[in-house]
Amino acid sequence: MDANEQILIGTEIKNIMCASAGEIRVTYQNRGAETFDLGIVSVEKPQFLVNMSDNPFTLPDNMAQLGIIENEIYTPLTGALRNQVSLTEGALEKSIVDLNTEMTDLMQVQRQYQFQSRAVSMANQMMGLVNGIR
Repeated sequence: MDANEQILIGTEIKNIMCASAGEIRVTYQNRGAETFDLGIVSVEKPQFLVNMSDNPFTLPDNMAQLGIIENEIYTPLTGALRNQVSLTEGALEKSIVDLNTEMTDLMQVQRQYQFQSRAVSMANQMMGLVNGIR
């Protein structure tokens, strides 16, 4: 969506590209080009967004009951705020997960679980010995 919540692209498209400033440029075969500013926002309070399906989010229907207004949840990046936008065409999103750290943490948790499991087993055996002595 653009700043007006719609992008209407005609037919006979020659090329579509994204500019780093948050624009989509559509070049047509017969009639030149059009540029659309994407509607990009900065979300300050993501806990108030409602998940619609796999990826899209929307504002809650009961904002009045929650006691918040739309401007508290997000800020549209328009005008001078547009300088905060940076897009890269043709790039895949990179995960912020470091696999080396996660695997090391997983192995540590697994070892801790094994140790705790052995401690419980030993305590159980000792209770069995104590009960057998009586």
